[in-house]
Amino acid sequence: MAEVESGPGHTATLAAVGRAIHAEGDRPLVADRLALGLAGEAGSALLAQLTSRLPEASRQAFGLAFAVRARFVEDAVEAAIQQGIGQYMILGAGLDSFAYRRPDLRTRLKIFEVDRPASQAWKRRRLEEMGVAIPDSVAFVPVDVETDDMRQRLVEAGFDFSAPAIVSAIALTQYLAEPALEKVLELVGSLAPGSRLVITYVVPATELTELAAAGLAWTMSQAAERGEPFISLFRPAEFDELMNRSGFSRVEQVGPDELLQMYLADRPEAQLTGIERLAAAYV
Repeated sequence: MAEVESGPGHTATLAAVGRAIHAEGDRPLVADRLALGLAGEAGSALLAQLTSRLPEASRQAFGLAFAVRARFVEDAVEAAIQQGIGQYMILGAGLDSFAYRRPDLRTRLKIFEVDRPASQAWKRRRLEEMGVAIPDSVAFVPVDVETDDMRQRLVEAGFDFSAPAIVSAIALTQYLAEPALEKVLELVGSLAPGSRLVITYVVPATELTELAAAGLAWTMSQAAERGEPFISLFRPAEFDELMNRSGFSRVEQVGPDELLQMYLADRPEAQLTGIERLAAAYV
């Protein structure tokens, strides 16, 4: 992934703006009131662009995809806490705001935000500018997962490898070559029994409708233009194989139909493209 010292990457900004748009709609799945502030000037500019170019229904559909995955992750974290897990590792934390807006869950966890050093430094400055205090329960772990010893960095930050953890890796897999991705997954797959991972991956165009495939092509071209090309895409069966090789005993994939039933059964007009899939994997 390209490193941008002056601010977060385009995809991180895009996700934050999507969550912000959704939070302003009716019955938000996740009310992320910090997202737009975290995205800074680039986020405000992107929101203005989307507002001028897209009708309200299209903007809400755009925000929904980001809100659904955030809600899925937060539900998984809450379930893990209820089962006695006290560590939460956020891989590729980006502009994730969980630790700063969910005190009900944060106080029962030690949270490890893992991200590239420059991106993490930018986020910490932005939090300070917003007047958002960094809780004592949050540890920042500056890591380039492609080159650094992530296990050692986590140990230095206080992560307990003898205790189970909940881990999230959202919008990360597509930016890593398979060897680097396997290294990350093998580390998570080696965590203490009872640990679990919530993760997203992007499917190739052959797995999508013609309309969704066109959306994927546009998304990939936009990402590539901004120095964040999609590198790894997986068919569902291929992703299962990857997770099994990495040490996970069970993998539960969640596609768009399941997500609609879980969170949007009372909103028949809602649609999800299925470009990005969610999965929960267990150690």
